[in-house]
Amino acid sequence: MKKLQFLFIVFLLPFLLLSQNKISKSEVQKIIKESQIQKKNGRISLPSIKSWKFNNTDSLYFKSDTLIAIQNKTNTQNDFCEFIDWTFYRKNAFILGNTSYCEEPHSRLVTKYPEDYFYIAVYQIENRTMIDMLRNDKMIVDSFNVIEIENNDEFLKIKLVRRFIPLPYNNKI
Repeated sequence: MKKLQFLFIVFLLPFLLLSQNKISKSEVQKIIKESQIQKKNGRISLPSIKSWKFNNTDSLYFKSDTLIAIQNKTNTQNDFCEFIDWTFYRKNAFILGNTSYCEEPHSRLVTKYPEDYFYIAVYQIENRTMIDMLRNDKMIVDSFNVIEIENNDEFLKIKLVRRFIPLPYNNKI
Protein backbone atom coordinates (compact mmCIF):
# COMPACT_ATOMS: atom_id res chain seq x y z
CA MET A 1 0.00 0.00 0.00
CA LYS A 2 2.83 2.41 0.78
CA LYS A 3 4.33 1.74 -2.66
CA LEU A 4 1.04 2.68 -4.26
CA GLN A 5 0.91 5.94 -2.31
CA PHE A 6 4.51 6.67 -3.21
CA LEU A 7 3.86 6.03 -6.91
CA PHE A 8 0.79 8.27 -6.77
CA ILE A 9 2.78 11.10 -5.25
CA VAL A 10 5.78 10.67 -7.54
CA PHE A 11 3.89 10.42 -10.83
CA LEU A 12 0.48 12.02 -10.47
CA LEU A 13 1.28 15.05 -8.33
CA PRO A 14 3.82 16.55 -10.79
CA PHE A 15 1.38 15.94 -13.62
CA LEU A 16 -1.34 17.83 -11.75
CA LEU A 17 0.99 20.71 -11.00
CA LEU A 18 2.12 20.99 -14.62
CA SER A 19 -1.42 20.88 -15.92
CA GLN A 20 -2.42 24.04 -14.05
CA ASN A 21 -3.24 26.86 -16.40
CA LYS A 22 -0.68 29.62 -15.87
CA ILE A 23 -1.55 33.09 -17.07
CA SER A 24 1.35 34.67 -18.93
CA LYS A 25 2.35 38.30 -19.20
CA SER A 26 2.09 38.10 -23.00
CA GLU A 27 -1.47 36.74 -22.77
CA VAL A 28 -2.55 39.71 -20.62
CA GLN A 29 -0.74 42.18 -22.90
CA LYS A 30 -2.45 40.66 -25.94
CA ILE A 31 -5.87 41.06 -24.27
CA ILE A 32 -5.08 44.69 -23.43
CA LYS A 33 -4.01 45.34 -27.03
CA GLU A 34 -7.25 43.77 -28.32
CA SER A 35 -9.21 45.94 -25.85
CA GLN A 36 -7.87 49.21 -27.26
CA ILE A 37 -10.56 51.37 -28.78
CA GLN A 38 -10.18 53.10 -32.12
CA LYS A 39 -10.71 56.82 -32.46
CA LYS A 40 -13.50 57.97 -34.75
CA ASN A 41 -12.96 61.47 -36.15
CA GLY A 42 -10.26 62.01 -33.53
CA ARG A 43 -12.62 61.18 -30.65
CA ILE A 44 -13.40 58.22 -28.45
CA SER A 45 -16.74 57.32 -26.92
CA LEU A 46 -16.97 56.15 -23.33
CA PRO A 47 -17.70 53.49 -22.30
CA SER A 48 -16.85 51.36 -25.30
CA ILE A 49 -17.93 47.79 -26.07
CA LYS A 50 -14.23 46.98 -25.55
CA SER A 51 -14.11 48.52 -22.06
CA TRP A 52 -13.44 46.29 -19.07
CA LYS A 53 -16.47 46.72 -16.79
CA PHE A 54 -16.39 46.09 -13.03
CA ASN A 55 -19.46 45.87 -10.80
CA ASN A 56 -19.63 48.97 -8.59
CA THR A 57 -22.95 48.42 -6.82
CA ASP A 58 -22.52 49.78 -3.27
CA SER A 59 -18.96 50.91 -4.20
CA LEU A 60 -17.97 47.26 -4.57
CA TYR A 61 -15.11 48.15 -6.94
CA PHE A 62 -13.38 50.20 -4.25
CA LYS A 63 -14.15 47.89 -1.30
CA SER A 64 -13.65 44.37 -2.64
CA ASP A 65 -10.36 42.49 -2.71
CA THR A 66 -11.46 40.37 -5.70
CA LEU A 67 -12.67 42.06 -8.88
CA ILE A 68 -14.07 40.56 -12.06
CA ALA A 69 -13.73 42.53 -15.29
CA ILE A 70 -16.30 41.73 -17.96
CA GLN A 71 -16.09 42.65 -21.62
CA ASN A 72 -19.30 41.65 -23.38
CA LYS A 73 -18.39 41.08 -27.04
CA THR A 74 -21.81 40.24 -28.47
CA ASN A 75 -24.01 43.11 -27.33
CA THR A 76 -23.84 46.53 -25.77
CA GLN A 77 -26.25 45.74 -22.95
CA ASN A 78 -24.65 46.52 -19.62
CA ASP A 79 -24.01 43.70 -17.21
CA PHE A 80 -24.30 45.87 -14.10
CA CYS A 81 -26.54 48.63 -12.78
CA GLU A 82 -23.50 50.61 -11.60
CA PHE A 83 -20.05 49.96 -12.95
CA ILE A 84 -16.50 51.22 -13.19
CA ASP A 85 -14.95 50.82 -16.61
CA TRP A 86 -11.39 50.78 -17.87
CA THR A 87 -11.30 52.02 -21.46
CA PHE A 88 -7.91 51.45 -23.08
CA TYR A 89 -7.21 54.29 -25.50
CA ARG A 90 -3.57 53.43 -26.24
CA LYS A 91 -0.98 50.83 -25.31
CA ASN A 92 -0.91 50.44 -21.52
CA ALA A 93 -3.08 53.51 -20.84
CA PHE A 94 -6.74 53.69 -19.91
CA ILE A 95 -9.45 56.05 -18.76
CA LEU A 96 -11.34 55.15 -15.58
CA GLY A 97 -15.07 55.76 -15.89
CA ASN A 98 -17.95 55.61 -13.42
CA THR A 99 -21.44 54.92 -14.80
CA SER A 100 -24.85 54.33 -13.23
CA TYR A 101 -27.90 52.87 -14.98
CA CYS A 102 -29.79 52.23 -11.73
CA GLU A 103 -32.15 55.18 -12.01
CA GLU A 104 -33.48 57.38 -14.76
CA PRO A 105 -31.85 59.44 -16.07
CA HIS A 106 -28.71 57.36 -16.49
CA SER A 107 -25.55 59.09 -15.38
CA ARG A 108 -21.81 59.02 -15.95
CA LEU A 109 -19.30 61.05 -14.00
CA VAL A 110 -17.41 63.47 -16.19
CA THR A 111 -13.93 62.17 -17.00
CA LYS A 112 -11.25 64.56 -15.78
CA TYR A 113 -7.68 64.81 -16.97
CA PRO A 114 -5.34 63.73 -15.35
CA GLU A 115 -7.34 62.31 -12.39
CA ASP A 116 -9.13 59.61 -14.42
CA TYR A 117 -6.25 58.73 -16.76
CA PHE A 118 -4.04 55.83 -15.70
CA TYR A 119 -1.19 53.70 -16.98
CA ILE A 120 -0.99 49.97 -16.54
CA ALA A 121 2.14 47.87 -15.98
CA VAL A 122 2.00 44.12 -16.58
CA TYR A 123 4.79 41.96 -15.20
CA GLN A 124 5.57 38.46 -13.98
CA ILE A 125 6.76 37.50 -10.47
CA GLU A 126 7.24 33.88 -9.41
CA ASN A 127 4.89 32.46 -12.09
CA ARG A 128 2.19 35.00 -11.24
CA THR A 129 1.11 37.78 -13.56
CA MET A 130 0.59 41.15 -11.92
CA ILE A 131 -1.05 44.36 -13.07
CA ASP A 132 -0.15 47.69 -11.49
CA MET A 133 -2.34 50.73 -11.98
CA LEU A 134 -0.29 53.94 -12.06
CA ARG A 135 -1.19 57.63 -12.04
CA ASN A 136 0.38 60.07 -14.50
CA ASP A 137 3.20 60.73 -12.02
CA LYS A 138 3.96 56.95 -12.07
CA MET A 139 2.79 56.35 -8.49
CA ILE A 140 1.13 52.96 -8.00
CA VAL A 141 -2.47 53.42 -6.89
CA ASP A 142 -3.59 49.79 -7.17
CA SER A 143 -2.00 46.41 -7.77
CA PHE A 144 -3.61 43.14 -8.84
CA ASN A 145 -2.74 39.49 -9.25
CA VAL A 146 -4.39 38.05 -12.40
CA ILE A 147 -5.79 34.70 -11.30
CA GLU A 148 -8.20 33.73 -14.06
CA ILE A 149 -8.97 34.60 -17.67
CA GLU A 150 -11.95 33.26 -19.58
CA ASN A 151 -12.05 34.39 -23.19
CA ASN A 152 -14.52 33.18 -25.80
CA ASP A 153 -16.62 34.60 -28.66
CA GLU A 154 -19.28 36.06 -26.34
CA PHE A 155 -17.31 37.61 -23.49
CA LEU A 156 -13.98 38.17 -21.81
CA LYS A 157 -13.82 37.67 -18.05
CA ILE A 158 -10.72 38.55 -16.04
CA LYS A 159 -10.52 37.81 -12.33
CA LEU A 160 -8.18 40.08 -10.39
CA VAL A 161 -7.18 39.93 -6.72
CA ARG A 162 -5.93 43.09 -5.06
CA ARG A 163 -2.50 42.89 -3.52
CA PHE A 164 -3.44 45.66 -1.07
CA ILE A 165 -6.54 47.73 -0.39
CA PRO A 166 -5.82 51.21 -1.75
CA LEU A 167 -7.05 54.59 -0.72
CA PRO A 168 -9.84 55.81 -3.01
CA TYR A 169 -8.36 57.24 -6.21
CA ASN A 170 -10.47 60.36 -6.11
CA ASN A 171 -12.27 59.96 -2.77
CA LYS A 172 -15.27 58.48 -4.62
CA ILE A 173 -16.45 56.18 -1.82
